[in-house]
Amino acid sequence: MKKVIVTVLMIFLAYLLQTTIGEAIAIGGIRPNVIIVLVVCCGYRYGRIPGMLAGLAAGLLIDLAEANYIGMNALFYLTIGYMNGWMNKLYYHDFTMVPLILVTASEFLLNLMQYVTGFLMRNRLDLPFYLVRIIVPDVLYTAVLSVLTYRLITMVYLLAEKKPEAEED
Repeated sequence: MKKVIVTVLMIFLAYLLQTTIGEAIAIGGIRPNVIIVLVVCCGYRYGRIPGMLAGLAAGLLIDLAEANYIGMNALFYLTIGYMNGWMNKLYYHDFTMVPLILVTASEFLLNLMQYVTGFLMRNRLDLPFYLVRIIVPDVLYTAVLSVLTYRLITMVYLLAEKKPEAEED
């Protein structure tokens, strides 16, 4: 129960950071995606179902606050959380390189899904332009920022998992 509360609070905090500080540190209109780091971390640490639920909650929050269509981001983040949950049993959790690769791949997949649903479906076929101008800078910026945020998110989860020591008389 503690993990659920911590995850929900961190989703709200990550959204607030992404919309406030993210706008301030945006470079050329590209802002880092802190929420995807949280979804990847949750899926990687706890498995497919918690990752999927964290992705659903984060995606719905983004949809309710920013999107024109309710459910698109929820579906995208849910998929990303579920896919990263597969890595839970495959890799040891102390490796920091694996989550950074997962964040980078997940951000690329998210942007690609947004391109397909947002542009390709409307017959805008300029993928090289979108790839060079939006996807690659966004992926690189999020990857650089994930080096810092992944450690912070992991520390918060470790503190939440820590069992309180029994008081000795």
